[in-house]
Formats: sequence, structure tokens, C-alpha cells
Amino acid sequence: MLSELGFAIASHRDAFSAADLQHGFMLIAGDHFVPGFLADVLTGPWTAHLERVVLFGNRLGTRALAALDEIGFPFIVKSLPTPARLTSILAAIDPSMIAAGQSTIARLTATSSVIEAGSNRLFEHIRAGNLGAAVSEAKSAFNHFEALLDSAAATHWLSVIQQYHDGTAQHCSLVSAVAMLFARSLGFSEGDQRRLFEAAHFHDVGKVRVPLFVLDKPGSLDADERAIMETHAKAGYDILAHNDVIASEIAEVARDHHEYLDGTGYPRGIGGRRVADITRVITICDIFAALIEQRPYKQPKTAREAYSILQSLGGKLDPSLLRSFSKIAESCSPD
Repeated sequence: MLSELGFAIASHRDAFSAADLQHGFMLIAGDHFVPGFLADVLTGPWTAHLERVVLFGNRLGTRALAALDEIGFPFIVKSLPTPARLTSILAAIDPSMIAAGQSTIARLTATSSVIEAGSNRLFEHIRAGNLGAAVSEAKSAFNHFEALLDSAAATHWLSVIQQYHDGTAQHCSLVSAVAMLFARSLGFSEGDQRRLFEAAHFHDVGKVRVPLFVLDKPGSLDADERAIMETHAKAGYDILAHNDVIASEIAEVARDHHEYLDGTGYPRGIGGRRVADITRVITICDIFAALIEQRPYKQPKTAREAYSILQSLGGKLDPSLLRSFSKIAESCSPD
């Protein structure tokens, strides 16, 4: 609800600082509040920066009410609000907040439209054999993706990307955005973030060689169609390799992003140390994105469901990277 209004949200597990409280306002919402939690939140060091705190809760017991009374909490609403009611409350507290939220949404939508169009152009350049233009497109896209990630909570920009009309553009954009988010979380330098972004952006270019009746099939692929689809990995390498305008590791990621550490992947069936570190990162992002994608013929998995599936893959994925990725999956969850 809040992300739909253009505001960042955080769970009670998230750390935040006074700098995050741009409007001097905190809203706490939930079904049940433990008194100790309320005391920790409402008496924390950030409270000196707050002008107003609003609490929404379906079940406020007598102990919680007593704790609030002891703290001197001034404003209690004992039901979760509708979006319209929440908007009116926020507007009454600070009208500029609603304007700022609407401005954020407008910027996010505009940036997202640029990204979708750019992803479509990228594949058009690949189809035309113009790798130089495709690389220029990817370098330009990096800045747009940075703006996207900085403009709103992950749950909101993910939902925007999930509405893209073209499935390939949607997947390319999701993998690229998740990879950038993961790179930031891992503390990558800007240069390494760009490397990972380009690897993500080009990882599926081999799909331009897959027939449309397979690529756009609105349902599960049969065995023969699956075999055709799997040719996209080597096709991507063939398109990108031995070309001065693109790094060799980008071509290798396109070839190897479906390889698993236990050797059960394709197209080469390699495993262990033969799977490069950058490929290991992209593989996790690729699977996660495929699971949460919104498509007409399938329901998307939630971020938590997708992460649980990643965990179930056991020795196929890098265990240390997968543990680190839990933060990304959590940030992509709406609550």
C-alpha cells in the first residue's frame, strides 16, 4: 500500500537511521504488537527527529496499550486503513508527502518505460548483427537502472517491471535489476557493478536464434521444444564471442548461465571451479527472476517462495552467494 503511494517501507527487522526519516514521520502498521517491540521503536534514538508517529493495528491488547500509555504515545488508530484513508491521513500530516510520493511514481514510471524500450532495442540490435549499438545501449541502460533502483522500494520497481508487455524484455530487465541490487549488497565497486550489469543484460541474447513458436509459447514446453530452447546458451556465446566490442567474460556468462556446480546444467555440463564467479551470481539472479516473473500463462512466485526454491537446489548453486542473496529476496518481499 505505501509503496503504491511512492514511499519506501521497512520491516521491523530492517535497520534505519535518522537520515531515512526525511519527513519527520513514522508509520507503524501490523496485526499484533509486542510491548517490548513498541518500546524499542518508540524510544529509539531516531525519535528526536520525529514530529509525528501513527500506529495502525488490528489487535492492540491491554499490555500493548499500557506500554503505549507509559511511553506517552499520542495517537492510536485501532484498524488498518484503506489506501484512500491512509492518503488522507498522510496529507493531513504533511501535504508535501503526497506530492513527493506522486512525483516519485511519475519518475519511476518514466524511467521504467525508457528501460523497457531500451531492452527491446538491445535485442533488435542483436538481431541485426549490430553488436556495437547493442553495447552502447547496455552502457546507457546502466544509468537508467541506477535511477530505477534509487527511486523506490524494490517491491515497487519489481512490480512495475513485471507489467512489461514483452516477456524477453521483462526477463532481461528483472535479471539486470536484481543483479545490480545484489552487486550493491555485496559491496561491489561501480566498475564491478557495471561488469555484472552487462553480463546480466546480455545473458539471454541467444534467444534471438530461438524460433518464436518456442520462445513465445503460452505454456510449458515439451521435450523437443525444451531442447530447442536450450540452444540459446551456446547461441548467445556464438553471437558475443571473439568480438572486440564486448568482454569475453560476458560471452562466457551467456554460454554458462545454465550450468550448475554439480555438473547437471547445460550446454557443457561443467561444474565446480569451471563455473566462473560472475556466472554463479548471474545464475542465482536469473532463476530468481524467472520464478517471480508475471506472465499471462503462469502465476508468479513470491520473493520468499522463489528464494525457498533456490535453497532447495542444494549443491547446484554457490552456497555462500545464496546465503548473501537472502537479503535481496527479503528486500523484494512486500512485508
